[in-house]
Amino acid sequence: MSSLRRELGLFSAALIVVGGIIGSGIFFTPAATAAALPSAGWVVFVWALGGVVALAGALTYAELGAMLPEAGGAYVYIREAFGPLPAFLSAWMNAGLISSGAIAAVAMGFAGYLARFVPLGAVGGPVGVAAITIVVLTATNIFGIRPGVAVQNVLTIAKIAALAGLIVGGLVLWLGGAGAALPPAVVPVAPPLAKGFASAFVAVLFTVGGWQQMNMIAGEIRDPARNIPRALAIGIGIVIVVYLGVTGTYLSALGRDGLAASVAPAAETAARFGGAAAATAITVAAMLSILGFVNVALLTNARVVFALGSDVPALGAAGRVHARFGSPWVALTLLGGWSLALLLATRGSIGTLLGGVVFADWIFFALGAASVFRLRALMPNAERPYRALGYPWLPAFFVAAGVVGITSAYVSELKMSLFGTALLAVGALVWLAARRARRAGR
Repeated sequence: MSSLRRELGLFSAALIVVGGIIGSGIFFTPAATAAALPSAGWVVFVWALGGVVALAGALTYAELGAMLPEAGGAYVYIREAFGPLPAFLSAWMNAGLISSGAIAAVAMGFAGYLARFVPLGAVGGPVGVAAITIVVLTATNIFGIRPGVAVQNVLTIAKIAALAGLIVGGLVLWLGGAGAALPPAVVPVAPPLAKGFASAFVAVLFTVGGWQQMNMIAGEIRDPARNIPRALAIGIGIVIVVYLGVTGTYLSALGRDGLAASVAPAAETAARFGGAAAATAITVAAMLSILGFVNVALLTNARVVFALGSDVPALGAAGRVHARFGSPWVALTLLGGWSLALLLATRGSIGTLLGGVVFADWIFFALGAASVFRLRALMPNAERPYRALGYPWLPAFFVAAGVVGITSAYVSELKMSLFGTALLAVGALVWLAARRARRAGR
């Protein structure tokens, strides 16, 4: 079995961090947080808290990534710290629901934006465009990590530039003395603070998640001991500045009530200082951002399937590397194909696809971070080129935040959280049955 090639430098790794986080969420979740919370101050607070959580997680994962620079990210850390069953469940949920569902849902989001500009009937409507998007990006990544990362870099730079333009426009509007837009006729009433904060925190965790994507391709980063911690720090720093800046711009231009009632806060904010042309430009930026997320999700999460194929004999084909392109082509094909199957099975229902993602995702975010404690006990003398800043308090804070996020998901999305719990139980049964079959075959 061949190894993946270390071809990525610091610049590309940092942009993958940014691209893995900034997808479609920042274009609509600030409205959800404003609707859930009673004031602009609370909105800013929950976004700042999300930034701190992401930074704590990134600093924790930096130690793990530098210590175990292998393809698979949290799957590898959980496997080494807690054994094969929790690791299998992390890959099971990732491939079966988290990444594949997100790929299908966000591809539908891209198709929805594209429908604003061109008719889609000739290619099967939004579902047809979403399917084509998944197939094309899967194929691009099969041709090697360089083409996939080149596409990712262009899309990420474009989205950063567009969001920076939105922030600058909002700053000009604010310095010019323009107040917030008139409040809507019907103002959404925030729920009780505890429930509203839980709902807003889930939305923020969904939007700040994704920084761990870069760890999944650690096996292809040059000088990982140096570049993984640096890329995480640079990428998270960029995202915190962008997210706080954009949220502040929304609040400045629309006010809390206007933001809570908005269905397209980025376009409405851009229209306030640049008219229809600016609204169109930010809509195009949202399309590029969404497309970039689909690409990075395929690029990185296929490495989890690859790592699972390398560990589990029954899935050995998933651990193959293309002789010419050096890509995990079977893993990419499996992930892209399953994402396509979910898209068609749900007829592109974004709500169905994304329901429960935060619940499932943050179980393994937290467990992956908890690996840092277990591995320090199991491997005290292992080489650690980078040690987590603020250990043990910062990693413990992140794990605790993950527990709060999981609890918040149960409070705000009980049915889909229960579905995620059931899917976890099915995964455990599959693993136990496979182990029993292996033992019986000896």
